[in-house]
Order: sequence, then C-alpha cells, then structure tokens
Amino acid sequence: MNIWIIHHYANTPDTFGDARHFSHARELISRGHRVRIVACSFHHLMHKETLSASVGQWENTEHKGVSFTWIRTHGYQKGSFRRVLNMFEFCLRVMRRDWAAGLERPDLIMGSTPHPFAPLAAERLAAHYRVPFVLEVRDAWPYVLTEVGGYSKTHPFIQLVDKTMRFLYWRASAIIMFSMQSSDLLAGYGADPKKIVWIPHGVDLTMSPKPRSAPDDGVFTVTYIGAHNRWNALETILKAAKIIQESQIHNILIRFVGDGECKPSLISWAERTSLHNVRFDDSVPKIRLYEVLHESDAFIINSRKDEVSRSWMSFSKLYICLAAGRPVIFGSCTSSDPVRDSGAGVSVTGDDSKALANAIRFMASCSAEELERYGKLGRAHIESNYSIPVLVDRFETVIYKVTGLQSPVTLHDNEAVHA
Repeated sequence: MNIWIIHHYANTPDTFGDARHFSHARELISRGHRVRIVACSFHHLMHKETLSASVGQWENTEHKGVSFTWIRTHGYQKGSFRRVLNMFEFCLRVMRRDWAAGLERPDLIMGSTPHPFAPLAAERLAAHYRVPFVLEVRDAWPYVLTEVGGYSKTHPFIQLVDKTMRFLYWRASAIIMFSMQSSDLLAGYGADPKKIVWIPHGVDLTMSPKPRSAPDDGVFTVTYIGAHNRWNALETILKAAKIIQESQIHNILIRFVGDGECKPSLISWAERTSLHNVRFDDSVPKIRLYEVLHESDAFIINSRKDEVSRSWMSFSKLYICLAAGRPVIFGSCTSSDPVRDSGAGVSVTGDDSKALANAIRFMASCSAEELERYGKLGRAHIESNYSIPVLVDRFETVIYKVTGLQSPVTLHDNEAVHA
C-alpha cells in the first residue's frame, strides 16, 4: 500500500521533537508498504529553517529508508502570530500539489494535528486522488485552546478551528486518537464514536537500548524529561523538591531535561527559594535521549488536576521512561495508568507536591534489587503493549479496513497475524 502522512511538525530522530511517524513509517516499509511523510522545513522547536538557501519551495529526501517531502514556509518565533500564518501557508502549499508531481498515486492519506489545517490539506489531497482520509488527533483542538490556553469560545480563530475539526471528523474514514479516555470528548465535538480507534504513543525499541545499571555515585537522580509547559505542572515537582530539601535529605537530585514556555519561570522560582537539589538541562535529540535516561535512577511525570488531564492527556514520555528500565513516579489524574497497570513504580494523585515528595523518598530508600524489579516490569509492559510493531499492527487493521485492500498474512512475534 502507498501511504502519505501529512504532519506539519514531523521530525527525524536525529533532531529535536517527536519522531513517531518516522518509526511507524520504517515499520510499515519493513512490511512491504511505501510511505511518504510530508512536513514543514521550518523546525517548530528550534525555530529555524532546515533547508539550504539553494533549495526551492520543497525538497524530497530520504532518512534511513523513509521518504520525506519538506515544504518550505516562512518562519516565526515563540508567541508570534506568524505561527498561525505558518499553519495556513503550509496547508496551502501542500494542497497546491506541485511537490507531488511525478509521485505514485497514494492508496491512503493520513493527516495529523495538533492544528487542523495540515489534516485539512490531507483531506483535500485524499478527495483529489479519491482515496480514504484518516485523521490522527494529537491534540484535541479547540478544546485544549479554550480549557488550557484560556481563549474564548467566541474568538474567530477558535470558531474556525472548531468548524474545521468538525468537517474533518465528518470526512474521515477513521479517527486515530492517542488517549484511551477521549472518545466522549471527541464525540462532543462531532466525531462519530464508531470511527475512533485508540493507537497510543509508543516506543521504538530499535532506538531504545536494553536497560543498564544506574550509576553508583551516591546520588539518587530522579529525572523529568519533556516539555516545560503548563500541561505538566512542573511547579508541583519543584515544591516536592523543596519539601525533600527541608526534610534534610541531601542525596536526592531532581533533574529537569527539556525546554518550553515555563522553563524560565521554573528556574527563577528554584533560585528564589534556594533549591539546591534540582538541576535544569537542555533538550537533547531523540537519538541521544537514552544516554540521559540511563544516567537516572528513576523518572517523574506529573499532570494537572483538572478535566483536561482526566479526559485527554497522553504522556508520550511516560512510555519512553518505562522502556528505559527504571521505576517511574507518576502523578496521575487519568483513568489510564501504565505505571499502576505494570507495577513499574508508584502512582499518586496528580498535582500533589506532598504525595510526590513521599513517593520520591520511598524510591530513594529502595534497594538496588527492588529498583531493578520495578524497571524490568516497566520494560516488559512496553514490549508487550506499546512497542512500534504492536501499534503498527493496529494501524494496519485500520488502513486495510478503510481501503478495502487485501491484507496479507504477516509473521510477527512468531505468530501469524492478520492486520
């Protein structure tokens, strides 16, 4: 099958950001499919153009066997309205189809959010080629914009987003969502529950080396890795660090790795309160991520205690942490809890600094054998439920259903599996 994936912010694993589609594409290609990822050449996180000046409006490249088409657009900086213009520009240039000249006709086109204009371009392409359109919902816009961003539901841009998403829900042959508990939320915005399929974030174990022993340096390092934004309520983790410091425990370090809009204020808060048991480090490319993970004794993830977390949150970094073979401290407000389900750590109520501090102290008191047992349970849970081959099995089931094409019998994990 020939599959096109339209995702504005798609990445390769040698740069910053999510490389989910690269990993899925590589697995699909290994099964005999042809896959092309169409993305923007302006990197959303690094805020810089990745195409050379000599390249025109688009460029076809290949990365480790996966075909990419990079669409050039104008850039923007954080918080700039030019980001919205960039969304529209990418959408229009994808729909123009000059980059698709000479390419083999697709059998299916998938469009991925967060913003709805990239999948709108995917839907228009699918209509042109008369092939099925699959919608992947990474962020439930406009819900997260109004509930987290604080935008009014009557704002013209919010209304445009709402109408566009409702149109996409109607046009999609299938809707892929990341969060298990979100069917009712999407249905409230017009999605047909019969179209919705849960295919969560996962882990590319080919880029995730087998866990190795934590460093024996006398310091128990608990690492948060990911975006520093309002979603993750990192100020609660800082307050937990303050509780630990005030209890005169000096062998615990809480490390924050990543970037985001809240990072400056978090650093400022830590400095004002004279926190000596925290450290802030820069983001790293995904290909180097496991070096950071294996320097840790445990990981911590927290969520806000609100309706957004209960109905939508999907913690992609949680699965990566579990795959690294370390215990996880999870401040959770969701009904779906892989840490609890796998027995790979401690789950407490989200956004509760005292509970997080107690969980960190408990983990620091565990023996090396107990910590290793937690880590092994987490790694096994990922291998069985959240590895890329397992998730691509689900995706194949969807695409063969909506295209009506013949599904071959493949061998996976020593079993005959019909996709």
